[in-house]
Amino acid sequence: MNISGLDTISGDIAQAGYFVKCILTDRVAVFFPGSIQHRDVKRDGASYEDDYKGNAMAATITPGRMDIRFHERYSDEAVQRIAASVLGCQEMEWASGFSIIYQGRTLIP
Repeated sequence: MNISGLDTISGDIAQAGYFVKCILTDRVAVFFPGSIQHRDVKRDGASYEDDYKGNAMAATITPGRMDIRFHERYSDEAVQRIAASVLGCQEMEWASGFSIIYQGRTLIP
């Protein structure tokens, strides 16, 4: 899994009550500040587009939780595998133990 953009959120995640965002595919997770729209981030071959036209899922991250928006190309099993891969990366230590929520359902408690 290729993780990018952590440098853009390092100040945010150091604060209590942070809100950051991410787009993810089965190969890449791109993190960015919460003030930026998912559709405006195009990086490392990942693109989130309205109406499922992009190849990436959109996620919001708050302390202890990653909420992933539904994308018709990704099954629950795929989302769970991708999220576990992201959380398992060494540079993601700050998100260790996070719950993964997909379509309002907890996939990883």
